[in-house]
Amino acid sequence: MTNEEQRQAAIAFVKQWQGKGYEKGESQPFWLSLLRDVLGVDHPEQYIEFKDQVQLDHTSFIDGMIPATHVMIEQKGSNKDLRKAIKQSDGSLLNPYQQA
Repeated sequence: MTNEEQRQAAIAFVKQWQGKGYEKGESQPFWLSLLRDVLGVDHPEQYIEFKDQVQLDHTSFIDGMIPATHVMIEQKGSNKDLRKAIKQSDGSLLNPYQQA
């Protein structure tokens, strides 16, 4: 993919996802489309793992993980303020950085 093709793909991606942002229902298609259509990753489903379980004081889940590149994804809906604490499934309050 040339730089210009990638630029056009990024513009199309933004248009496609504009106005969307439902974390639970759109997270996986969002990341698969970004990896495939914008970044040119063939078969991105072979590289990214979704909802991996982790044990803290309770069972929690990582929204996405790309082990080969050590990338962890903690995604929030477009209606969330990323600077503020958000109530977790165990009742604790964490901002997305703390959650990750």
